[in-house]
Amino acid sequence: MRLLDLYVLRRFAATLFFSILALLFVIVIVDLIGQIDTFIDHQAQLTQIIRYYLFHLPYWFVLTVPISVLLAALFSLTGLARRNEIMAMKAVGISLYRLLLPVYLFALLFSGLVLLVADRVVPDATFRYNTVRNEIRSYSRPDGSRRQVLLQDSGGQLIFARSYDAQRQRASQVHWERLDHHRVTQRFTASRLEWRQDHWLLVDGHSYDFSDTSMQVTAFDSLALVELTLKPEDFSRQQKKPEEMDYAELRDYIQRTQANGEDATRNLVDLYLKISFPFTCFVIVLLGAPIAVNARHAGLATSFGQGIFICFIFYSCVQAGQALGWNKLLSPLAAAWLPNILFGVLGIIFLWRVHK
Repeated sequence: MRLLDLYVLRRFAATLFFSILALLFVIVIVDLIGQIDTFIDHQAQLTQIIRYYLFHLPYWFVLTVPISVLLAALFSLTGLARRNEIMAMKAVGISLYRLLLPVYLFALLFSGLVLLVADRVVPDATFRYNTVRNEIRSYSRPDGSRRQVLLQDSGGQLIFARSYDAQRQRASQVHWERLDHHRVTQRFTASRLEWRQDHWLLVDGHSYDFSDTSMQVTAFDSLALVELTLKPEDFSRQQKKPEEMDYAELRDYIQRTQANGEDATRNLVDLYLKISFPFTCFVIVLLGAPIAVNARHAGLATSFGQGIFICFIFYSCVQAGQALGWNKLLSPLAAAWLPNILFGVLGIIFLWRVHK
């Protein structure tokens, strides 16, 4: 049985390897065709283009790996069925469950690998990809200078700057606000915000103090923001998006958001998807393998069409679950895991009904 397991796994793993390479190659070519005008218009350097695609490959890998796994299962197992090898294995007393066991175990272990890549590699690579893309499109400069800076600090503090000069550690056209249960209680506006050794200093601005019935406006030449804990590197660093954070970072961000009284439903859905989506590799093999072993007369074109159809339905369900979670029609946990549960149950039914 060990030789048989290795034989089945070798065919499955080899097909998976080439499926991943083929899909990534097609994606890069299609994206390059769509982005070539942008690269030319902004005079992107060759090193920038290389980094642009190098840092985006991990995200594409995680996004497309369920398709690759399904195609590998369909191609490899359908090939065994067409050559009557599966029938021969059954004839010597090997059950279909035992035959598919190494494939399922490999898919489960591979899901764990995808989870590791999604949590440890993809967030940092996506952040670097967005940085390179902004450099190409002149949204930011490599020295850390930025435009349209919006940052959140502890104690309900929000600060917006029209631009930030990293070399001079100075921001211009600054608005600072303090929120209490989504209500602005205090606001400062200033022409500049400067870093002075260990604190920020607002220069040439106005202070607005709000009460339930009135607003008091006071002009000032300079005002120290001693409660602001942000540092110059926080202004230079681009604000991370959920896809640029690993699981722990996004969880901490959600806790800070909820502590400030804000709605974190969308981020909660994205947090649970960071765990559930990698395991689609196992779920989709659980669904596709019973179909493949029973397709003795199916060709490669038929297997490819089946794979694309199944993946289209599956990805549509994942997107629908995410949208339902974002709109609070499903709980964040259910929105992330429901497609896996539904297709997993469907795969078990197919496996139970297939000819043993």
